[in-house]
Amino acid sequence: MDINKNLCIEIINEKIATYSNQKILLDIEEGKMGCCIYFFALARLTNNRQHKKLAEKLLDDIYLELANKSTERTAYELAQIGMGINYLLNQKYVQGNINLVLSDIDRLIFKTIAFENKPTTYKINGIIPVLYFICNRISKCKKGSDSRFILEELCIKLFNDLYQSLDPGFYDESYLFNILRYKLPQFLYTLSKMYSLNFYNYRLIEIIKEISGLVQSRIPVLHSSRLYLLWSLLYLKETTGLDSWNEQIDILVNHIDYKKIINKEFCNKNVFIEDGVAGIYLILNALKCTSISLPFDKSIFLEKIEESEIWSDEEALKNMGLINGFSGLLWVYYSIIS
Repeated sequence: MDINKNLCIEIINEKIATYSNQKILLDIEEGKMGCCIYFFALARLTNNRQHKKLAEKLLDDIYLELANKSTERTAYELAQIGMGINYLLNQKYVQGNINLVLSDIDRLIFKTIAFENKPTTYKINGIIPVLYFICNRISKCKKGSDSRFILEELCIKLFNDLYQSLDPGFYDESYLFNILRYKLPQFLYTLSKMYSLNFYNYRLIEIIKEISGLVQSRIPVLHSSRLYLLWSLLYLKETTGLDSWNEQIDILVNHIDYKKIINKEFCNKNVFIEDGVAGIYLILNALKCTSISLPFDKSIFLEKIEESEIWSDEEALKNMGLINGFSGLLWVYYSIIS
């Protein structure tokens, strides 16, 4: 990026605002919720009231569209909306009682899963985010309450359906790094979240024993995938207290080079969260919340982002989503420089 980078960013922010006001999905990955999160974060990072007003408008739009009963939404999209609202509440971007705010989302997801004619929930990328959202909701509900009991039963159903559908290929890394396509780290992280709730652990322990051989036999070829897998294994180990993952964790820690990821594994335009530099930056930051933190130089990430040709790529400029596009890239960029 040249000396006109601020003008370039301003133009892209206008494109994101235009995109977010169109008739698009409501999810986090490439939809309205992702843009809403971006503008709330941007408002806080830059102290810009206009960005906050836009974020609040987008949130209002999401609620209005959810109230439209003529539009059917998958459990996957609903879960992402719920996770987005949960994030906004946790970060104090908005205020409210989380159980009251998300009760409608809970109801819609339960109805969608219970009465869907086709198993759309179980399509690629579908079931794990839904399961993770349900686990989050259980953690917020009072123990012994009817709402928690219903969510626990739904969680058990989803988890067992997911586990029964797994095949050996599920445990393999994707050919190119992609946080959405590489399922194993997502599954292990969600498994650790479910285990922490302590209502189905007798079954989860047996499943962990069953999959341990398949998991431990995988040392990904890509350093980026090794980092992603390490992040999930650390959470699983710390949640379950099992030391059976120690050897694999040690191997991964000693065979990850983040500079190789940035300079060798990624092309010039691989900078988005989904498949590039921004995603690796977030994973390295997430490791700070675990027992193992890998040191890294933020300036290397900044340089890679600024020098990318993505800023002038007309095809890439069609992607404005948080995970697959420029709103997520700019979120990470502002986080690095602020």
